Amino acid sequence: MRRLALLILCGAACGCGPNGCSTSPPGGVAITEQGLSDPEQVRAADYSILFIGNSHTTSHDVPGLVAKMIRHRHPDKTVLTRTFGVMFLEDAANAPVIQEEIANRPWKQAVLQAQKISMSGKVEYSRAEGIELAKAVEARGAEAVFYAEWGLQGKEGDGAKQEKVYLEMAEASGSRVACVRRAWEKALTEHPDLPLYSGDGNHQAELGAFLTAAVLFGVLTGESPKVLADFPYPNTDAATRKLLTDAAAEAVTVK
Repeated sequence: MRRLALLILCGAACGCGPNGCSTSPPGGVAITEQGLSDPEQVRAADYSILFIGNSHTTSHDVPGLVAKMIRHRHPDKTVLTRTFGVMFLEDAANAPVIQEEIANRPWKQAVLQAQKISMSGKVEYSRAEGIELAKAVEARGAEAVFYAEWGLQGKEGDGAKQEKVYLEMAEASGSRVACVRRAWEKALTEHPDLPLYSGDGNHQAELGAFLTAAVLFGVLTGESPKVLADFPYPNTDAATRKLLTDAAAEAVTVK
């Protein structure tokens, strides 16, 4: 179990992005020998959010960015995040350390990403593991949120196809979906030259991470992402932030 925990926490089995996997918020999280979070710290936090996903979650530290956005809006609140990097949700479902984290740590919310989806559309991969993860989160009294990615650059309909899978998984588990791809499509429709994608046409660039985090902020807090128009973010101007936060707000309100 110790070896498994290290593999998950360090991203050795998940292909995390160039910025690695975030395993603790600013200030740190107390970790036991088995790599589990301190339940008292989790319980005490005003916002406690568990993130489980692959490099679309970990690159540019989206969990940490969401936490910063919440602190920006609510400087008097404590925010705690923890990220487990995995290749796919099926790997998370079979990881004892993640099972233990969900079952015995009082997280208020959990964001789940990394469902295995066929690029060709010819293969139907199991959704049972991701659905059971979400059900386990909900059974613990927390809120499970699936995070639907934006799709491959230049591949028409790929984002909508992925979102459909997550929506069906959410319906099966009684959870919600953060429809990130809708914000991306809205922003890119208005400004096709926005550098949301990284060079590989798959992952998010720094600006894309801001938009992704803004959508997650809106879903997790219930606040309009428009309130983040003044959020200080590197290499962005006020007009760009307004464009992105407006797109995020529209994605959050669409049913």
